[in-house]
Amino acid sequence: MGTRTHIRVCVIKIRICIIDKVIEAAKPVIEAFKHQGASAVGAAGFCWGGRAVTDLGSSGLIHAAVLLHPTSVSVDNIRGVETPTAIIGGELDKAAPPKLLKEFEQVLAAKHGVG
Repeated sequence: MGTRTHIRVCVIKIRICIIDKVIEAAKPVIEAFKHQGASAVGAAGFCWGGRAVTDLGSSGLIHAAVLLHPTSVSVDNIRGVETPTAIIGGELDKAAPPKLLKEFEQVLAAKHGVG
């Protein structure tokens, strides 16, 4: 395994580890906002942070979500989202191509109150 491949594998492992811990890390923050009087909490995620926000949107912890250039997000991830979600992508984006984002929008639009 070359150095570049090794670095890429490490980055992917770190990314997965971070994403898996988002809900656990977000719970006390969201509860603190609610304790201070917030009636609704939203989240925005850029790039692979979009996957973390997708997971939050599936957890019931947030009330709105924004995904920007959402990489590491699949149609199956989007199917679990129960939160109104805006998706913003670039016309020439190869990591989150417009065709994929359109699929995301269709999945969300098919759900009552989401999309």
